[in-house]
Amino acid sequence: MGILDRARALLWPDRCILCGGVVAYGEDCCRRCREQGLLLREPERRMGLEVAAVWPYRAAAGAVRRFKFQGDMETGRKLARRMAWAWRRQRPGFAADCITFVPMPEERLRRRGYNQAELLARWVGERLELPVVSVLERVGEQTQHELSAALRRQAAAHSFLLSPENEEKVRGRRVILVDDVVTTGSTAAACAGLLLEAGALEVAVLAAAR
Repeated sequence: MGILDRARALLWPDRCILCGGVVAYGEDCCRRCREQGLLLREPERRMGLEVAAVWPYRAAAGAVRRFKFQGDMETGRKLARRMAWAWRRQRPGFAADCITFVPMPEERLRRRGYNQAELLARWVGERLELPVVSVLERVGEQTQHELSAALRRQAAAHSFLLSPENEEKVRGRRVILVDDVVTTGSTAAACAGLLLEAGALEVAVLAAAR
């Protein structure tokens, strides 16, 4: 650690992404939070998909909200760093060729200024050294978290598009689909279905929390 980094660490110490406590320079999660068993160890199957994630949502809700709704990009980068770490440990046998992400409706994207899933995908791509392709489009404005599980499945089936000109980007490739949170898996399943119909060999899901 250089002199400037040491000064920064003293004046503005790094904080645990979960509890906000001070952590060692360059760390993103404190020892106490790690030892509480909050880190997920295995992927989980939802709606026919293998979903790798870092934390259960109850543990990461605050961090996800800070990034998603408050524009906390530092927290977003820490989430992505942990996601790449989790991917390597939970899905070592998945030989991914590229990464894509769950899209956001255009109107909501204009209001917020960024799609949190896209940013996570691009930062994870940097760490896994994989290209990120934008292929999916969102239809409508309905917010999934406001719906029941049954309505989520019904709405998700009609909420996404993959145009023919984008099919070549995923045809014959193994794809990681990134989102910030996976709940029922309906959104991921709808997106994965389109990717597979376009010729993707296999799709696996990576999220910050589930």
